[in-house]
Amino acid sequence: MIKPKPLKTGDKAAIIAPSSASDPKAVKQAEMKIRALGLEPVMFPTCFKNYGHLSARDEERADDVNNAFKDETIKGIICLRGGYGTTRILDLLDYEAIASNPKVFMGFSDITALHTAFNQICNMVTFHGPMAATNFARVKNDKVEFDNYSYGSLVKNIFTGEAPGLYANPNQEALKSLNSGTALGQLTGGNLTLLTATLGSKYEIDTKGKILFIEEIGEPVYKLDRMLTTLALAGKFDDCAGIILGSFVKCEREKKAYEGGLDLTFEEVVDNTLVKYKKPIIYNFKAGHSFPQPTLALGTLVRIDADKKEVEFLESGTR
Repeated sequence: MIKPKPLKTGDKAAIIAPSSASDPKAVKQAEMKIRALGLEPVMFPTCFKNYGHLSARDEERADDVNNAFKDETIKGIICLRGGYGTTRILDLLDYEAIASNPKVFMGFSDITALHTAFNQICNMVTFHGPMAATNFARVKNDKVEFDNYSYGSLVKNIFTGEAPGLYANPNQEALKSLNSGTALGQLTGGNLTLLTATLGSKYEIDTKGKILFIEEIGEPVYKLDRMLTTLALAGKFDDCAGIILGSFVKCEREKKAYEGGLDLTFEEVVDNTLVKYKKPIIYNFKAGHSFPQPTLALGTLVRIDADKKEVEFLESGTR
């Protein structure tokens, strides 16, 4: 895998909005947060636009991505927010130019589609982590306040060049596991909705021999069941070496209108759909839409041990 150089104080970081728009106050605060990291934020045009449920038209959003990678003065790229729309620009990106100009690229949620494309087409490590307008930092009275856990994980991953080593949840909350055994492989994955949305396309996720990380927000359990089953039918759990289940925020089971009972729990769905593959599974891994938020280097070597309930990041995502 191609690894970008770590960022350093004073580097220019492009802020782009390849998905949905943010309000002007959030954009201003995003700029303040990135500056508080010691970086010089360069706000690209899509940060200031709004086009329905998107930040801008497809061509404009693709241009921002392409131009951020091509600009030699830009050393890192941090997405403003997620939302909707990255799948619409996948065919408009200049993957040759992106691969030729590896840079720290960070985001999550809808940004999953870009992570998968850059990991697989460009053979480039990317970072599943905080976005400029998300809550890894708060702005109070024009002062930026960082969450220590999120800040520490981000700095270690994109600034230091160190291998993160053994993973620890926020507040030392225990990891849990299903099945037994260990697995070693490149970390891949992200948001469940986006992983299923690209199946059948040339941007479909390749899980062969890899550690598959999955997270989600705001989907009822029966929809999680459908999406996990879709990945199963596509052979993604047959192919992978192991599974990490991240945060599933506000993913509640619903009442069955025709009986007045309840849907299956998420735990029951996992037991039905994933356990049978006999792959080591780590869950209660607090990454995704939860807070505090770790930064994960997608494309780097990860070891999971279901017996010891451990996840270890064996290499740095930068060079």
